[in-house]
Amino acid sequence: MDERALSAYLTSNFGEKIQVTSAAQAFPGMSRETWLINITRGGRNDGVVVRMDPPGGGLVPTPLKFEYDVFTLLNRTSVPVAQVYWFDEAPDISDGRPLFVRAMVDGVTYPPGLQDDTDAAAERRKRVVLEYIEKISIVHRLDWKTHGFDQIMPAPASPEAAARSELQRWTQLWRDTRSDPFPVMTEALYWLAEHAPPRAMAVSLCKGQTGIGEEIWRDDKIVALSDWELAHIGDPLNDLAQSQGMLNMWDREKILRHYEACTGFSVPRENMAFFTVLGLFISALVLNQGLPGFNAGVNGRLPRATLGLGKVKIYEHMLGAMIDMDLEEAAAFVHANRPNPYHNKKVSGS
Repeated sequence: MDERALSAYLTSNFGEKIQVTSAAQAFPGMSRETWLINITRGGRNDGVVVRMDPPGGGLVPTPLKFEYDVFTLLNRTSVPVAQVYWFDEAPDISDGRPLFVRAMVDGVTYPPGLQDDTDAAAERRKRVVLEYIEKISIVHRLDWKTHGFDQIMPAPASPEAAARSELQRWTQLWRDTRSDPFPVMTEALYWLAEHAPPRAMAVSLCKGQTGIGEEIWRDDKIVALSDWELAHIGDPLNDLAQSQGMLNMWDREKILRHYEACTGFSVPRENMAFFTVLGLFISALVLNQGLPGFNAGVNGRLPRATLGLGKVKIYEHMLGAMIDMDLEEAAAFVHANRPNPYHNKKVSGS
């Protein structure tokens, strides 16, 4: 981004003199572009984050305005998130692509040292995953109706409807947006419908993308929960199942018991298994979203092609292999075939 033009844009919106000192795009930023902007304002150093759609649109099937609205509501709660400033539908600074601006929170997305094969690193992994559980529990215990989240996203009618509502939502998105027929994926969706758990332990606000790489950490503490583009209301175990390998960091059963102690919920293991498999389908759908923009020449980033078709075909084959399995076998198959990229295989067990 042009720093001079960005300085003028921020000055106009903040209503005070802003000087941009550096602007860097966060990597890899496939779903959306995230720009880390260091500024000076009022004689002090500060920072903001600019979140915008990439050329050809984001990979996730929700508009950027939705994520901004989620942040706006979260700013009125006890959930730790960055302060959001404004949303802009089509500014010149981004060549007409939507963006929103939020405060920059000091910290990192990948706490260092977690991969080390030492006793100290093992203790740190335990500390980090328990911190994650305690913070995501705040989200899951939140009274989402009082805070108005059901005004910006659908909510299942009951705990009994939670799993099927979530599956139906993603199934319809797949039918509306898929780039190719993917017949095995269709068969897998019928398998998922047959194995949907009968009841959620609760109906909660869910973050959608959680864990290492998705939050801001400082001194092994989460200081801000970030990336809310897949937020929804449903079974909170969806978050744990999609937590980027967090449950591999320590004893899985002890982690789940800590979650139960923090939330007061009782975790049905079949729900965890179901959302583990559903997560594979959701990943395929999201990655496939980038293929049309690549094919149309709007966004030429090669990963949009390799992930949008090649990786999706791998996920389709995996889902096809599960059709003759029971739910627990299928979840174990997913765990075995999706090594966690954030942790050393020797110490993570993945």
